[in-house]
Amino acid sequence: MSNSIHSTIVSPAGVVSGRSGTTLCWNKRVQFLIPRPRLLHSQPLLQSRPTSLTSDSMSSQPVISIIESNPFIPQSNPSVYLLSTNIVNALCHLSNTLGRPPIAPPVKVRVPNVFDGTDPHQLHYFLFQCRLYFRSGPTLFKSDFDKINFAMTYVSGMVQDWLQVALEQEDRGVHYAWLYSWSSFVKEMHTYFGIPNVTTELAHSLDHLRMNPDDRITIYNVAFLWYSAQLQWTENALCHRYYSGLPDRIQDIISTREGGKPSTF
Repeated sequence: MSNSIHSTIVSPAGVVSGRSGTTLCWNKRVQFLIPRPRLLHSQPLLQSRPTSLTSDSMSSQPVISIIESNPFIPQSNPSVYLLSTNIVNALCHLSNTLGRPPIAPPVKVRVPNVFDGTDPHQLHYFLFQCRLYFRSGPTLFKSDFDKINFAMTYVSGMVQDWLQVALEQEDRGVHYAWLYSWSSFVKEMHTYFGIPNVTTELAHSLDHLRMNPDDRITIYNVAFLWYSAQLQWTENALCHRYYSGLPDRIQDIISTREGGKPSTF
């Protein structure tokens, strides 16, 4: 009997084949070798090409029937037959595990705080929270209409009354463009419920911004950037304002550096 007897075992990943005492199992992602049981008695050689099965046909055909229909697996020997069955089951489980994409846990996003319009300073934070929620589910907020409808469900008080009037006007045939454009909606909200003169108030807040001696400079930097990003100040004005808000110990270090104080922010 030839030593190059070719045996086949079919799994969902493909055909498991082997020569010279080893069985080669191929998968879409991995290749590995497992020992092939030595045949205990002569088996007829098949010259025809083994037929591979698809994953669909495998789902309806039990593993046992695949082994029983394979003439190269000696079913007369219980130990070899059981070993072959365990190998096929292990390969099927490995193939299904490798082919399954990892499932990412859902991200729990905090919904915006309800905005009632009583504190104009809270409008900016309310709109910021809405934008964070939009980013967490871009497929749910593909249009401005979806974004506006979401934001309108998290308002109360006079803001809700204002929106109710606009929606009732639509029933009478009067349509507002800001109900269909997110940028127009944000502008309208700032007009009615935001800070009346936002530029003046931002400039006043930046002028009076000071770094506390016991604070980290990061706290001062974040506050300074938040105010300055909304103002159209020049580089020289921003540098002067930033330096003036620092404590004396840091001002001394900056003023004594080579080249003097920085001229650009």
